[in-house]
Amino acid sequence: MRRILAAVAMAVLVVGCGRGVEADSAEDADESVAVSSTESALTSELADEVAQPMSSTPEQLAMNAVTRVGSRFKPQGCATSTQTGATVVYTLTNCTGPYGLVKVTGTLTAVYSRAAGGGVQVVITGTGVKANDATMDINSTVIATQANGVKTANVTVNGSGSGPRGGSLTRKGSYVISYDTVAECITINGTWETGTARAGASTVVSNFKRCKGTCPAAGGSITHTSARNEVVTLTYDGSAVAQWSSSAQARSGTLNLRCGGN
Repeated sequence: MRRILAAVAMAVLVVGCGRGVEADSAEDADESVAVSSTESALTSELADEVAQPMSSTPEQLAMNAVTRVGSRFKPQGCATSTQTGATVVYTLTNCTGPYGLVKVTGTLTAVYSRAAGGGVQVVITGTGVKANDATMDINSTVIATQANGVKTANVTVNGSGSGPRGGSLTRKGSYVISYDTVAECITINGTWETGTARAGASTVVSNFKRCKGTCPAAGGSITHTSARNEVVTLTYDGSAVAQWSSSAQARSGTLNLRCGGN
């Protein structure tokens, strides 16, 4: 009997001290979308050639991108590039850029072409690229378009890396970026499979909006479904604290975000 009571007491102690798998899932979900937000800011900037004439060749798209990207990252000279035909190799060293990009360091290769329907397609790869406290291995295909003054990019991603909290993760899927070049805001909608040190999951992102120097805007949400079909929903209200809830366990809580001040 004493052994049984001791085991029960230990179980209670573990449950009382642990924060639970739901909170871990909420953190994983926010980590994956934080990396995607940084990645999308970077890939959108490299692919923003949608205003170029339809007659522009892939080589001309690449040439224009070299000029534009070099002027958009600060301080002057932090971004260098080498163009070979339609391929550009960018080398960034502690750069600050649009959409809240800070401390961007790494080498990225971008291959430019015209997509069906007139959009600009850019295949972007890079290993160990650092930005906004995240480290990313990028393997993305971006198709950028513009209609009625609104710029969007469809991104197919198969990447890995670590987020601002240091957790390692992989991402495979697709998302759509809408970006406001004046206010420097990015809105993400998409679905991807996420693998972390804890478990694999599917992540559905709805209206996640992040502007330069701010926390995620109110109205965005992430639905994170684990391999065991446990569903955790994370919602944002514009502050540095997000709310999460678990449908399976009827539990809820909060998650402190790493945001603002970019």
